[in-house]
Amino acid sequence: MTKLLRLSLAVAALALLSQPAHAQSPTDSAFAVSKGDSSLFRVNRNGTAFFGGTYDSGASNGAPVSGSGTRMFWYPGKGAIRAGGIDGTQWDDANIGLYSTAFGQNVRALGDNAMAVGLRAVAANTGTVAMGEDVTATGAYSVVLGYKASSSTSAGAPRLGTFVFGDRSTTTDTIHAEVTNSAMWRVANGFRIYTSSNRSTGVTFQSGSAASNWNQSNAVISTSTGAYLHTNGTWTNASDVNRKHLFAAVSGEDVLGRLRAMPITSWSYRTENTDVRHIGPMAQDFRAAFGLGDDDKVISTVDADGVALAAAQALEARTTAQQQRIEALEAQNAAQARELAEMRARMERLEALVTAGQGAARP
Repeated sequence: MTKLLRLSLAVAALALLSQPAHAQSPTDSAFAVSKGDSSLFRVNRNGTAFFGGTYDSGASNGAPVSGSGTRMFWYPGKGAIRAGGIDGTQWDDANIGLYSTAFGQNVRALGDNAMAVGLRAVAANTGTVAMGEDVTATGAYSVVLGYKASSSTSAGAPRLGTFVFGDRSTTTDTIHAEVTNSAMWRVANGFRIYTSSNRSTGVTFQSGSAASNWNQSNAVISTSTGAYLHTNGTWTNASDVNRKHLFAAVSGEDVLGRLRAMPITSWSYRTENTDVRHIGPMAQDFRAAFGLGDDDKVISTVDADGVALAAAQALEARTTAQQQRIEALEAQNAAQARELAEMRARMERLEALVTAGQGAARP
């Protein structure tokens, strides 16, 4: 403690002791330091404390101390606060943003309205937040969390409005924000979203190496509904009989008739290039033909598959019936062919007898 500070504290204490006794509220100061009409520091009787000062956008170049060390300080000229320890110039005036906050070890908040917390966290631009270890927020209004995350590209270009999170599945690679206004996550063991308090519903994004929360193995995206995206690239719909009710028989011939009358065309989505083509019915026509699904704007793959399978069953039934008729006709033709052969043989024998008889009757 410097001699000047000790003298100031002594003067303030004597001033307090010399005041007449009077009723005081819990916020009355037990100790106070002021300059003119400006209160600089005050400890209240209820244990609360106040730090004042004058904000001047840092024009006074008034950082209380520079260089390495362990400390906590309030910088009113920039409305900034620091607490922790540094080994260099991280908290020198040039590295302190207006209204910025930095807590931890070797952290920097040089952007205005920025916050850096943790170990070697850097909030380098306006409105940035960097919390964790070796995380850097360079894009304006970006947030980086966790371990080895950066809101700049791998080439170092800042990406504003980004949210980057890095887990600690690697100790060497940094996850970067490659495009603006986006979110990037590195979560080696999956990302879980629960939509109920008991965690019985939701979606899981996972590596596919283990069963998900919903017991779906080898899945990249799994859901509590039973549907999931398999690691082989196929989407698997829920179709457990225990999830269904209100069963009704389906006439395959009726399905074929409705399918025959439904328009099927080739088309492109408006958002696609014109050289990208698809084939299929319109949702409105599908709904009108079969009355399936939630509305007439979408076609569920379950319904489309069901129509195709029902139609295939009907065609297979037709094919089986036709095959049976063909086999019956072939058997009938074979029987008729045998009868004709027998008749031909009899005719030939009769002709032979007639011919022999005519020969014997000649003189």
